[in-house]
Amino acid sequence: MQVSRNTVSMAYKELVLENIILSIPGRGTFPNSKTSKFTKSITNNNLSKIEEIIDVTINEALELNYKLSEFKKIVNKRIEEKEKLLKNINIAFIECNQEQLYFFSKGIELGTGISIIPILIDEIYKEPDIFRERIKSIDLVVTTFFHYDEVKKSLANQKQRVLTIALDPLMETMVNIAHLSSKDKSIGLVCITDKFAQRVFQSIKQAGIKFLSFKFTISHDRDEVKKFLINTDIVITSPGRKKEVKKLISPQIPLIEFVYIPDKGSMSMLKLAILDIKREGGLLEKI
Repeated sequence: MQVSRNTVSMAYKELVLENIILSIPGRGTFPNSKTSKFTKSITNNNLSKIEEIIDVTINEALELNYKLSEFKKIVNKRIEEKEKLLKNINIAFIECNQEQLYFFSKGIELGTGISIIPILIDEIYKEPDIFRERIKSIDLVVTTFFHYDEVKKSLANQKQRVLTIALDPLMETMVNIAHLSSKDKSIGLVCITDKFAQRVFQSIKQAGIKFLSFKFTISHDRDEVKKFLINTDIVITSPGRKKEVKKLISPQIPLIEFVYIPDKGSMSMLKLAILDIKREGGLLEKI
């Protein structure tokens, strides 16, 4: 049976958070002997507490003139609603460029039952009513450090917590470009937005990669893109446009898809936030 690393990682974190196993840096992971000894008695105590809560709630319902059959329907309905919350977690990712939204919603694996809803930051201003409606079903809002203040301000009257993440270029992407490029090579980028192009340019410059020239196009016209690619030594595309561009260039021309991913620290924070949502049974509220 094949189990994804993300599933194993999340289950492992749940066991640590529930104090069932101990994780000791430099030594490894061990069963928590204290927890093991008292698990049975704790379970019995918890069961008694739950039964007591149920009895009190039933008595209160009867005092409010509810029939037991009516109360049962209400309880069953609430249980169904809670089950849906636990099975389906909605995470909104708010960013300024389509490319990053596309990759985050399609390329990040967070486990079954977790839906990523991509939202362009322009929606906050251009379609505020639609934005507020979409946010109602969201359990957690994720954005980058660049947009944190902007997003938090737009959600001032909402309950959702805003989690910030840092995005770095995929190391393999940067290594490929550095290996292929030189001061006499021209780089051409085919993407969707100017903002993505500017960010790619800055990432390449900051990495100290040498090149003769850098140009980009956001056109979707086949002939325009084909013309743009003439005399380009290295072709870079944003996520989602690689297949389209591959048909327009010679197999001898290097073609690289430029991908930004959340750094390890950000992914750990995101997974822990998801565990919090599961424990709380829904919306992760501001703290």
